[in-house]
Amino acid sequence: MITALEAFHIQEKGILNIIRAADIYAICLLAKIRALEPNMEEIAEILKGNKITGYNVMSIHYTEYELNHLKENGHFREIGQQIIFQTYTMLESYLISKFKEYYLFLTSAGPNNIIHESLKRFSFRNLPDIKRNYYDIIDIHLPSFDVDYFLEEKCSFQPKDSWDAINIIAKARNEIAHQGYSISYPVSTLMDSWYPFDVTRRWIDLFDANFNIFIYKKYETSLIKEYKIRKESLKSGFSTERGKRKTENSI
Repeated sequence: MITALEAFHIQEKGILNIIRAADIYAICLLAKIRALEPNMEEIAEILKGNKITGYNVMSIHYTEYELNHLKENGHFREIGQQIIFQTYTMLESYLISKFKEYYLFLTSAGPNNIIHESLKRFSFRNLPDIKRNYYDIIDIHLPSFDVDYFLEEKCSFQPKDSWDAINIIAKARNEIAHQGYSISYPVSTLMDSWYPFDVTRRWIDLFDANFNIFIYKKYETSLIKEYKIRKESLKSGFSTERGKRKTENSI
């Protein structure tokens, strides 16, 4: 049976392939807007699977006219929202599987049948359920684990911290699932789908690495030490800062 992290990396690769397909579409679309031929060398590099274009990460690759044109015409709206939808699915799948891994480890001294039967009784219907299980059962407060990330100022994705980022993605996913599109999160350019994906996968990688050491080896990394300080401050009703972002979540 594969681990939660291994399954995450499989899903991550699949989403990256969707992003690369969107990238090729962007090259062709923007070439048409500019009355130019598509850059076939860029497309060839993307097809090799080792490159994405600057359209995903920096607004300087668009003119103001192009940014307005893309916003008004919604060329990337559907594919971008599907990337966000799959990003949340990847995150949720990881968190559920990781919870089960930690639960089985922490209860390994008990009767095997009781442990596995009790695990079946946990609800993972949504993000609040997942957050509650982590905190109530294995004492991990997900909102307190924050990581650094870079954002482009002209991207729609502007969370206050990592947990806010996850909640923005979760809300967009629910809107897409129930009505076919997101009202709360607009997608105009490739940046609007890249950053939710990139921040999420960075959070997962760092969560897995740091909490594995903490849970399995009882060692506190610098990120875990910061997490514990933030956790205590949130319990006390205060907020802490990491970089330029402020944590304002409650337990």
